[in-house]
Amino acid sequence: MKHLKESFLVLGLGRFGSSVLKELARLGYDVVGADKNEKVLQDEELQDAASYLAEGDVTSTAFLEELNVANFDAVVVSMGDDFESAILTVLALKDLGCETVYAKANDQKRGRGLKGAGATDVFFPEEETGRRVAYHIANPGILQYIRLSPYCSGLEMTVPEDFIGKSLAELDFRNRYKALVVMVTSQSEETPVVSPAPDYIFQPGDTIFTVGAEKDLERLRRKFY
Repeated sequence: MKHLKESFLVLGLGRFGSSVLKELARLGYDVVGADKNEKVLQDEELQDAASYLAEGDVTSTAFLEELNVANFDAVVVSMGDDFESAILTVLALKDLGCETVYAKANDQKRGRGLKGAGATDVFFPEEETGRRVAYHIANPGILQYIRLSPYCSGLEMTVPEDFIGKSLAELDFRNRYKALVVMVTSQSEETPVVSPAPDYIFQPGDTIFTVGAEKDLERLRRKFY
């Protein structure tokens, strides 16, 4: 298999791995997927999205060598339910010269193990989903909460009633709330308004996505919800 520019390899095509593969393909990248389960590889959506699908044991160094894993820009290891296999796969990938390896883990303890094995970064989809659901249950006005880093988060919320009819400049939003509005979704617009201008006036039904330090977003949430 020749080197593909901006190409990615996803090892393990369960729910998370399949979702990652399809989204990368939708974004226009070349994506190869591999799994030992033949039935998984027969999924038509996966076949349409992937540049290539391979059946085999992703913990096998011989199989990984056949895939020329070092030629990909990044490899995603998606076997969070099989921690031992995930560790073995990450170790094999690093031995074969893969510089960027992302891995899925079910908890922080396993995440530390994968990082120790050489994973560039670790994702915790179940943990993140649980956090978002809990946040929405506790705050119905909050549509989505995303932790972008240990110090920065994103918050999607229905626009507070106090904002309606006022502009970002009039609200002095950035200085008052120590956060940045990066997108507004309006019922009057077909597409979201990305990086809205200071003179954007909020309308009923608007939702805003704002980014800032977690403590500042929490202060914003408490003020209005």
